[in-house]
Amino acid sequence: MNVNKSHSSRSRMLDVVQISKNVLIRLSVMDFEKCGGVSTEQLIFPKKIQAKGTKHKDRISEQELRLLFIEEFKKTNPELFYSIETPTVDKFSLGKSYESIKSNIEGQSASLDMCIFERVANVYTRILNLEFKHKNTSIKNIGKDVLKLIHENQNGAFILLLENTDKGTLCNLKETGVFNKFYKSFSDFQLNWRNNDKSIQLIIISLKQKTIIHRELNKQDLTNLKAIFFIESDCCYIKEMKGNCWQTETIK
Repeated sequence: MNVNKSHSSRSRMLDVVQISKNVLIRLSVMDFEKCGGVSTEQLIFPKKIQAKGTKHKDRISEQELRLLFIEEFKKTNPELFYSIETPTVDKFSLGKSYESIKSNIEGQSASLDMCIFERVANVYTRILNLEFKHKNTSIKNIGKDVLKLIHENQNGAFILLLENTDKGTLCNLKETGVFNKFYKSFSDFQLNWRNNDKSIQLIIISLKQKTIIHRELNKQDLTNLKAIFFIESDCCYIKEMKGNCWQTETIK
């Protein structure tokens, strides 16, 4: 039996998209410390204090995303196990700039936000690596996570939480959109892809628009990255996203 195919099939049984949808439902009803509320959700978004205490803003981060994801994962997959801030098997050099990011046998282990395991005969085996990000973050932050997911042997998932989106959030001529950064990262690091049978699930959540878009990326898709990320065509609003195997769902 092909071990990699077995692990790949097992991790696909874990419905990362449905878990993410459940997370979005819970995120969308959470209260904010700054303005209060009556939500039954125990977790709330805290406020951050800026300008020497004169300015209060809502703080939304990947921490809420990951915490709720873990809670939902535990509800639906009690037979599986997980770890957080998990050292990678491979070694990397993740310097101060995007250009310095690379896999490097003389480098150090990096950290995966979450790793999911199955246990057979008292042996834990990694089956899925996950990275969580918040907002349209820098190319370096996206690139280093893409490289880790590409280079590790297991299936991967990249889950990105946006507070809100407009037409340019996903893809734009200034190359500052989320898709622009995904395109560059997967293009630059594609030669590092390990395990022909694995896939990487891309999930983007828009909190205020209560919308999730998702697509599975396989090794053969690396030859079609411009189309997948709409680099040479107009990119639409997140609620209207369609084509190239992207799926869009909006919750009530």
